[in-house]
Amino acid sequence: MDIDVASLWRETAHQFDPPHYRGEATEDQISVAQAWPLCVAHLNPAAHAQNLHTDYFEPPVIVRAAQAVERAGLSDRLFDDYLLAIKDTFHVVQAEVLDCLDRFWTSSGDHRPLAVVQLLHRVGLILDRWQRPLSTFWPSSTALANYKRYCLNCLYAVLPPEFTQALGVYLRYLLHLSPPLGSLPPNHAHALSTLIPLLDRYDPLLFGLIYEEIEKKVARDCKGVFDQLQLQDLLGWVNGPVLNWVAGLYEKTLSDGTAGSEEAKKLLKPTFTRFEYHVHKTLGVLRASEMFDIIVNFPRSTPALEDLKVCLLKTDQRAIIVNKLRQLNEQRLLHPGVDTKNIISQYIASIRCLRLLDPQGVLLSRIADPIRQYLRAREDTIRCIVSSLIEEGNELVKELAVSGAKPVQDAKDEAENYNDPKWTPDPIDAPADFRKSKGSDIIQLLVSIYDTKDVFVKELQVLLAQRLLAVKDYAFEKEIKNVEVLKVRFGEASLQGCEVMIRDLQDSKAIDVAVHERNQGVPLHATIVSRLFWPSFQPAPLKLPGQLGRAQREYDQAFTALKPEKKLRWLPQLGTINITVDLRDRSLTLDVTPLQASVLEVFQLRTIWTADSIGDELRIIDTVAIRNVLYFWNNHGVLKSLPDDEWKLLEFTDAATEKAASHVIEEEAQAVQSVEVQQIEQMRVYWQYIKGMLLNLGALPIARIHSTLNMLVPTYKGKTTDELVAFLDAMRIEGLVEKTVNGSWKIVK
Repeated sequence: MDIDVASLWRETAHQFDPPHYRGEATEDQISVAQAWPLCVAHLNPAAHAQNLHTDYFEPPVIVRAAQAVERAGLSDRLFDDYLLAIKDTFHVVQAEVLDCLDRFWTSSGDHRPLAVVQLLHRVGLILDRWQRPLSTFWPSSTALANYKRYCLNCLYAVLPPEFTQALGVYLRYLLHLSPPLGSLPPNHAHALSTLIPLLDRYDPLLFGLIYEEIEKKVARDCKGVFDQLQLQDLLGWVNGPVLNWVAGLYEKTLSDGTAGSEEAKKLLKPTFTRFEYHVHKTLGVLRASEMFDIIVNFPRSTPALEDLKVCLLKTDQRAIIVNKLRQLNEQRLLHPGVDTKNIISQYIASIRCLRLLDPQGVLLSRIADPIRQYLRAREDTIRCIVSSLIEEGNELVKELAVSGAKPVQDAKDEAENYNDPKWTPDPIDAPADFRKSKGSDIIQLLVSIYDTKDVFVKELQVLLAQRLLAVKDYAFEKEIKNVEVLKVRFGEASLQGCEVMIRDLQDSKAIDVAVHERNQGVPLHATIVSRLFWPSFQPAPLKLPGQLGRAQREYDQAFTALKPEKKLRWLPQLGTINITVDLRDRSLTLDVTPLQASVLEVFQLRTIWTADSIGDELRIIDTVAIRNVLYFWNNHGVLKSLPDDEWKLLEFTDAATEKAASHVIEEEAQAVQSVEVQQIEQMRVYWQYIKGMLLNLGALPIARIHSTLNMLVPTYKGKTTDELVAFLDAMRIEGLVEKTVNGSWKIVK
């Protein structure tokens, strides 16, 4: 077809630049007029989108036309028109996106990621086809960058919100894919090339996926595993497989089969610091939730503590540790169902664990306070601590023997030493009483639960008295060793009473040897104690009958001959007797108490007794104690229960008695009065003062009663409110006072 170039020129020139049109066209102008419609026809996005599977070809005439447009300086105008044409044709891309998303929502399992692959692959083919003319018409890198930016913005405009979820499914599919990214088939590779530019907009999705995988791996590999270091393995996983995977996404070429180039890894390394932080944070949160179990399993859980220590240095999670562990302690430790010894053991383990995490002791100060308050409120705390101090094999015994340990001080004696060249200010998150616990060892921390160490010394004396009274054949070397160790920590002055008790045992041994040299037939070995230095004994009057009474009198006579200036006051309820019970058809050898031996002794007078008649014979008013003894001998088949509360000695084995159920015997009270009982008895001298206050002033709070006694009664000074509360509780049990709703005390009228 012939073309009227002159007419075409005039039309085209007038269209491009009507004000400057001056007449007929030149040869170059005619060339441009011929080239322009050829270029426009070739740069047809709709046509290219329909020929995705045919080879792209540019005839020589198109190449010459492109050169003519470029010489005329119209390339930029042509480029803008091409981008506008792409925008007008982008509905083709939108249709592909919606079609693939429809397949995504109707698919399940592994077919869903494949629908996203198809979406990215199809979109990538269209954009690549539209990009092909750029190498001929606009070969500069600037034009290519502008094209990609423009197409990416158009793509963002047509992607629906549902695409985010679909992309997340695909990324998760790629993360768990095996083999790695470099082995993907071509359609996946093309999909990845389309995906890479999108990640600039959807990088929160990518990072969220990696965060989620980190959390899953931490929970899967680390939960409940305390005896292995886990942190370095987690960081190695992030900087290894995860980094390779992300680098593989960003790498331009995957044809070499690698999972990410070294250059891509270097570029991504700063980004991965946030993933390392998330590893520390996630592991720290997990270990915080498991802190109670970590303490229970210490020292086996030391690796978990070492990991947690690093996490705390990298993240600010100290408050999480404090809040979580205090909550766990309230739920699992600080309630009546837990034995006091277990609470103390957990407290000791907490001290060791938290000092490993935080050598300054701030965490310990903030976490231990509820435990200390709860232990202070328990009546048997002091007894449990002291028994642990002298119990062979207990962990506190090892703490006592630690070399270089400082003597135990009262809590009120601990003060800040500002002259110490190593003095440092308190950490910013330290509690108000931080200095009291800083640098204290475990023994000091246990003693500081109370205001003074005197309560522990008194309990030590009670426990030592019980152990010394239970010694056989004067074998008390172990107790001597315990006292020597305790003197190092509590001071010789505090344990002077204990030394006197040990010396009494040594003197008793010497006296006993002398007594038996004078009278070898005395079947008794006595422990002679100094009344002023031993704890008070529970009153239990007992008249030893028969041969028991004779042995006591013989020993008394021998002692008087040795020590005429002294006199023994016997405590017949104390001690142990080794007896052999000879019956008609059997013989029993047992270690029994004096009361048990005395009850059996009275059956030599007659074979049938009642509990009341036994009490009258032995001058005992505690019928419960007598019944316990009767049950004891009944369980051994020596006595038999009869109607009307009568008991009979069994000389011959009774088949019916053998089949009878055993009696449950109540636990006997300790012969040595406990510290609490001694304190209550000592407080009775102030009862008239307290009674007068409550009668004249009405109900008073404990603080008012305590302060008034301090002002009016000189001998009351040094008593604590805890002792006063214990005494008033005892008076309440006796029915003399009662406690009001608001916590005040008043006389019962």
